[in-house]
Amino acid sequence: MQIGDHIPSFSLEDSKGNWFNSDEYLYKKYFVLFFYPMDFTPGCTKEACSFRDIKKEFDQLDAIIVGINGQSTSSHEKFSKKHDLNYPLLSDKKGILTKRLGIKKTFGLITPRETFVFNKEGKLIKHIASNRADLHIEDALEAIKKDQEN
Repeated sequence: MQIGDHIPSFSLEDSKGNWFNSDEYLYKKYFVLFFYPMDFTPGCTKEACSFRDIKKEFDQLDAIIVGINGQSTSSHEKFSKKHDLNYPLLSDKKGILTKRLGIKKTFGLITPRETFVFNKEGKLIKHIASNRADLHIEDALEAIKKDQEN
């Protein structure tokens, strides 16, 4: 995906077994889609908890945070409960959204750490691909603030 590209419409199951449909939020919210390798690993736990801890700032900017990887909904539910996550974790088991966004899985199996920030019109305003989880949060916040200034 390139800056300015439109978010693909998607529907994925969340950790509670509900379907999250992107079209319900289009033109209403900013999207912060963060893809992460694996539930319960140290780096991913730190990233997930950091998004949790700063969620109020994203809420004030009218943004929705969504964590995504290819693990099962039951793994996501355990991970979410253990760390009291306050945003949805979606299961992309078949890798459909991952492929549509052009994410290349490591060894063909593991979802890399990438974040996509879309504005309310559904256009990509920031793509972050870094192993440093803290950059994803800072850069996502900054991208939304900058977009709101324009």
